Amino acid sequence: MSKLQDLIVNYFEENEDKKIFEQIVHEIQTCDKVWSAFSPVTKNHFVDYVQGRPTAFIFSEKEYCTEYSEHMKKEGYVIGSAECSSENRLSMFADYHRSGFECVIIDNGKRYLVIELTELINIPDFEDEPIEKRPVINPSLVCSADRFFQCLAADSVTPDKEINMLVDTYYAKYVIPVDGEVKENSVTIPGLERSDGVKVVPFFTDLSEYRKFDSKGRFNVALADYTQIESLCNSGETVVINPMGFNFALTKKHVDAVRNALNAVPNKGKAERAVIYTPERVPKALIDGLNVILDNTDGVMAGYIMGLRKNNEAQYLIVVDCGDSDKDKTAEIMKSVKEAAGDIETKEKVEYLPASSGIGQTAIQNADPFFKRFIVDLSEE
Repeated sequence: MSKLQDLIVNYFEENEDKKIFEQIVHEIQTCDKVWSAFSPVTKNHFVDYVQGRPTAFIFSEKEYCTEYSEHMKKEGYVIGSAECSSENRLSMFADYHRSGFECVIIDNGKRYLVIELTELINIPDFEDEPIEKRPVINPSLVCSADRFFQCLAADSVTPDKEINMLVDTYYAKYVIPVDGEVKENSVTIPGLERSDGVKVVPFFTDLSEYRKFDSKGRFNVALADYTQIESLCNSGETVVINPMGFNFALTKKHVDAVRNALNAVPNKGKAERAVIYTPERVPKALIDGLNVILDNTDGVMAGYIMGLRKNNEAQYLIVVDCGDSDKDKTAEIMKSVKEAAGDIETKEKVEYLPASSGIGQTAIQNADPFFKRFIVDLSEE
């Protein structure tokens, strides 16, 4: 048993003793070696969502990581291990931040511990800095794209994963290589030629990804946004975001998909970052109360409860199937359900959506209803 695993066991045996927790944090930050679960598909640390939060996986022994890889292989995921020495530990944590991780699980499969990333690294706050002085990073896009391509390789992609990635693609800022100087707002972007002979235009989510392309500093660097990607694709070019990473290739059909994804996400000038997931636990009072309400509301055919994480806040999403009701009737049903549900005692925030909405359809894909109405025709008997 590793020293770190021994500390985790003692931490729980001593009722989550604060001093032992501090020792655990110190050990994670300074021990000789740890192993991070790594995805060869995205060429980045493997990301999974635990209760709606993007999570990285660290192991104190390589064999623990191998056991985790074997377990995930059964679910279709290919996972390797990235060894990290003590001198590179800070860089790995910074890479976690760049990649959108919020927390870390230590020794998953053994006596594991979930730790906030902020316990392991001081994350700088650039909110008060002028925009031109803020570093270009896109943790939301890196995270959603890594997750999408991991799931694509494992044949487990769901519509919400694609929508999250496409929306994040739209709102991201990018680093691009420039051959020469910027002249009259016009630049020359050096291209790449893929193994299939197709020439592509590279865009990067951050300088870490850019340096994989231009480690010797051959080119100047400029900033770009989605409008440049859209313009290039509409003119027949192929743009690739992070070609040495998750390698997202966009053509004309992809920019059309981005527009469709934006229309599927309710927004007020900007889409809200939302992750839909299957919750491990739902309050019994919420289920019981909703069962009564939906059963007593005409027009309701089924109800679903999903986990929803927006702006780092966990809540519940109730999706109501109003059958073949038209738009006005659906709005009337939803209003009735919301008003009646106001009397249910629950600490968690709850949102309601009709199943006919874009997000509603995405949320209940492959989900089982907690409430379902059966219509029996007795006229035949």
